[in-house]
Amino acid sequence: MRIRTVALLLTLFGMFVVLSLIYAQNAPEASEKGKEVYENSCAHCHGTEGRGDGAAAENLLPKPRDFTRGLYKIRSTETGELPTDQDLFDIITEGMPGSSMPGWETALSANDRWEVVAYIKTFYDGFKEAETPPKQINLSGKVPYSEQSVETGKALYTELGCIECHGNIGRGDGTSAPDLTDEWGFQSWPANLTQGWNFRGGADTEDIFKRFIGGLAGSAMPAFEGDSFPGFGLTAEESSRMIELDNKDEMTEVEEEESAQLYEKYDAAVDIALNLAEGTELSAEEKQIYDDAMKVVYEKSWHLANYVKSLMPEKRPEPAIGNNVLRSQYIQGELPEMDNTAWETLEARYFPLVGQIVIEPRQFNPTIDAVNVKSYYNDTEVAFLFMWDDRTHTTDETDDETGKTLEDALAVQFPVKVPQGPTAPKPYFLWGGRLPVYLWHWKASAPEQVTELTAKGINNAEVQEAQGELQVQGTYTDGQYKLWVKRALKTDDKKDLQLDPGVFVPIAFSAWDGANGDVDTKRVMTSWYTFVLEPVPSSKRFIYPPLIALLSVGFLFGLRAFVQRRNSEEA
Repeated sequence: MRIRTVALLLTLFGMFVVLSLIYAQNAPEASEKGKEVYENSCAHCHGTEGRGDGAAAENLLPKPRDFTRGLYKIRSTETGELPTDQDLFDIITEGMPGSSMPGWETALSANDRWEVVAYIKTFYDGFKEAETPPKQINLSGKVPYSEQSVETGKALYTELGCIECHGNIGRGDGTSAPDLTDEWGFQSWPANLTQGWNFRGGADTEDIFKRFIGGLAGSAMPAFEGDSFPGFGLTAEESSRMIELDNKDEMTEVEEEESAQLYEKYDAAVDIALNLAEGTELSAEEKQIYDDAMKVVYEKSWHLANYVKSLMPEKRPEPAIGNNVLRSQYIQGELPEMDNTAWETLEARYFPLVGQIVIEPRQFNPTIDAVNVKSYYNDTEVAFLFMWDDRTHTTDETDDETGKTLEDALAVQFPVKVPQGPTAPKPYFLWGGRLPVYLWHWKASAPEQVTELTAKGINNAEVQEAQGELQVQGTYTDGQYKLWVKRALKTDDKKDLQLDPGVFVPIAFSAWDGANGDVDTKRVMTSWYTFVLEPVPSSKRFIYPPLIALLSVGFLFGLRAFVQRRNSEEA
């Protein structure tokens, strides 16, 4: 009897596990509940009919997904396939970093999220008409992460043309980047591969690999297959040889014939891939050619994924708050210039930037998401190194709508007078108000100059009469600006900030990306953070401990001698 009971319990438990797994990968049938949740939480952006035309859509970029097209970027399935239910659930749960799509894990229950998955699928008949489950990307041939694989991937990054969109070192600043659009004709910036925390669908090597094999449907990022993959159908050696021959100014007759044969093989494989995409049934020989070609694609894609993984830090930098406040380090002698290697030994502080949405014109779709800062000071001066990523170098362009000049810029903001104590009021973070702020305003069109301003409001800034107190150098390389600024700790101008070691000073930032239409109040910015000149360590800290120890030892010896003398007298 006991054995039967145990067997029954095990059977019920097994059924529960199986049903749980099924539920975890498949949404329920569409219901009124799903519609209700969708209309309350999703329709504002995606529209009541799922066309991506909700009330908020006009101000968003990337635009909300049009569910009626059946084009989904983030999938675990092969190119041309629909996403799995689990794919949709994961995106709803985790959101789309770097876009306006938030994660709903805390706002909606798991059941509500599954209901939304089911309802979203009703917008596209392809889900209902699919006769078989979508074919998922095969991850079984993963190439382990290694230095050799990273080097192979680095070469492929150039060979496969990734550099044209993503730039030399992956910051999304390639020559083609400004001209990329999505399926709907909207601007589509390539990902900054050095910021893994903004990767949609995850930043693990497997996630990156899926983006290569499946592509990002509806975007400028193709799947690695057919004519979208240089050298498709060729071995790694043949592909390298074809590139080598293409780069020759002149070829011999033998080389021309060799090149023609390689291109013939490539064209045949591409035709097979196109036929397969159109639903044409392949012969056994064609299928073998296609399978062999995809094996090479998969192997190269793993190497490339490992290289992309190497471009990003292990984790997202922590914002400059708490123990991470910007601390200027004291050094003796001259402060380092911009290109001095001394900056490499100093850890940067990370200041997240957000769109300014308080005052018109507002920035709902920022393209600059942070500024990183380092600082040194000596007995008389302080130097800062500001760094921020920008996909384009924009100077003196004209906005078609307003006629105003668009250009890249950065502003660093301090209070004119440092608040005395943690509860003392600070100036309004939007360039001051009743309490004024002191500003450094740098523009890409004048990289060796910073304008000093005093402001009592975002539209009430005045150029200071006394200029030239600052030494400045600005550069733009591979999608990143660097701005080096040096000034005296103390100045004669009462409107300048006066700096003393150990005093915590509020600091804030604004940045403009001219290519994104940033001008005037349309910008990205921070609220107040904190900066301090780290106090100079006192040499007395090295004197006092041994002195105290010496005195303590002397006291003990004296006490011992006193006790011994007293004992001898009593004896």
